[in-house]
Amino acid sequence: MRLTVMCVCFVIYLAIAGSLPAADTISGNWTGEWWPNEFERNRVIAELQYDGKVVTGTFNPGTSPATISKGTFNEKSGAVHLEAQGRGRGGTTIHFVIDGKLDNGKITGAWKYENGKGDFVITKE
Repeated sequence: MRLTVMCVCFVIYLAIAGSLPAADTISGNWTGEWWPNEFERNRVIAELQYDGKVVTGTFNPGTSPATISKGTFNEKSGAVHLEAQGRGRGGTTIHFVIDGKLDNGKITGAWKYENGKGDFVITKE
């Protein structure tokens, strides 16, 4: 009888756990570096939010932020795709495309915009 009760409880536990959404591993504050070449390194801060479908947020919040206009995250593969709009010199709009992969609390990948490209790594705080 006791074994039967324990088995039923275990099956109920698995059913409940299987119906819960996956833990949100991408929302939060991230810091790291991006670079256009091996000699230049620039600090980057990202504030990301994930609602289970769309990633939103800001890169380098403050006086010259780049706001995420399109963002996706594949929870199974860890693939992250972000597009952001920022301001360049003279107030021109810059469109960034960022592709990376989340692995062990770190997102690594590549970024590009009209006049350049490079790599980046950010770590969740």
